[in-house]
Amino acid sequence: MNIENKKTVLGDEASIYIHDDLSEKEKWKTMNGRQKWEYIKNYYLMKAIVVLFIVAFVGSILYTMLSPKPDLVFSLAVINSAMTPEQLHQCQAEFEERIELDKKTQETCFDSGYYFREGDYETMQRFATYNAVGQLDITVMPESVFEQFAPAGHFASLAEKLPTDMYLELSPYLVECRLFGKDGTFIDGSETMLGIRIDETWLYKGMELREPVILAINLSTPNMENVMQFLHYLFRDL
Repeated sequence: MNIENKKTVLGDEASIYIHDDLSEKEKWKTMNGRQKWEYIKNYYLMKAIVVLFIVAFVGSILYTMLSPKPDLVFSLAVINSAMTPEQLHQCQAEFEERIELDKKTQETCFDSGYYFREGDYETMQRFATYNAVGQLDITVMPESVFEQFAPAGHFASLAEKLPTDMYLELSPYLVECRLFGKDGTFIDGSETMLGIRIDETWLYKGMELREPVILAINLSTPNMENVMQFLHYLFRDL
């Protein structure tokens, strides 16, 4: 059989894969432009893409971890909310505008994700934990939930927190509650103003409510100035 003039299938590109005894530098010199591109594509391009992806992924994680977090300047917990998410979002936007929030360095949290049901200890524990560490400033809840939590000392005395003039202005809406002792029974003479009825404010206007809605100032609030701003925002008709 005469094979002197028989062509092979590989063609010119096969020179990329021959001369294994040559160094990388020597192989490179023997290639034309097309062969060099094929060589780069086959041996280096995918590796470069993988490396770039890893660098970008790690960089994104480091940026998220190391970039400064906005300060939480006001936090509102809404339990068994009667408001729609749209209403709550609008309330948050209006309040942020009122306090001239700097969104680059500050943030607020209006959380309506608290739904208490009998035996729902996980949600109750989450609320109690956030309250204890100062992550909540104000809680809005039905009267029945307020009566469950207020005696245990989760909320601040309004006489101690509010200025005298505001305390007097809000006196028709204040809700009194007795406190529990260590033995779980009410303490005689422990009656304290711990709640504010807000179901008659503009926020709940036109809503059909099953029971009164109570606002309470959380015991460990770190943002009392903005708590005052929120009360002025709610009772703006006074």
